[in-house]
Amino acid sequence: MTRHPSEATLLAYVAGTLPAPHSIVIRTHLALCGDCRALVRQATELGGALLEDQAPAAMAGDALARTLARLGEPDRAPPPARVPVTVEDFATRRWWWIGPGIRLMPLIRRDRSDARLDLIRVAPGLAMPGHGHTGSELTCVLQGAFSDETGEYHAGDVAEGDEDLDHCPVAMPTGRDCICLIATTGRLRAHSWLARLVQPLVGV
Repeated sequence: MTRHPSEATLLAYVAGTLPAPHSIVIRTHLALCGDCRALVRQATELGGALLEDQAPAAMAGDALARTLARLGEPDRAPPPARVPVTVEDFATRRWWWIGPGIRLMPLIRRDRSDARLDLIRVAPGLAMPGHGHTGSELTCVLQGAFSDETGEYHAGDVAEGDEDLDHCPVAMPTGRDCICLIATTGRLRAHSWLARLVQPLVGV
């Protein structure tokens, strides 16, 4: 694993400013990467230290009474589940054909922040249609590997892109399908007629 999220992306994750689909991609990488977990831990501690230096905020007059009244209530939050990190963890829905050797599984449909989360599966040696983006793209490889104009990405690696990225990802001929968890905002700028034809059907 040699490709990691940028520091800016990790800080946005800690601050809670990433769209939910992007946070899921980062959380998946963190489950696999001790180095990035250490950076997130340091950023969280730094954020806590900064909060301690802030002037205290005034509380409502009945804050203590309301807190005491809730003592003994059952915990509303469920116990934390294991972070999904494998294809089997995520692939619980139908794969949609979007091209020869290429399948898409929508996981989170486009939300109010114009973000969505998908699994994409590409057969070894096949290329995705060339495309650009109108927003950000965050990808974590779950199985196999791919390469594009920015380099090679293997299991656990994270690829980041924005409006300036124009690329044509190619699944490396490893003998296994390349399966990636991908969070995007905005729409793809498809270059081929086939991609433009399929795009409205899958909503990418």
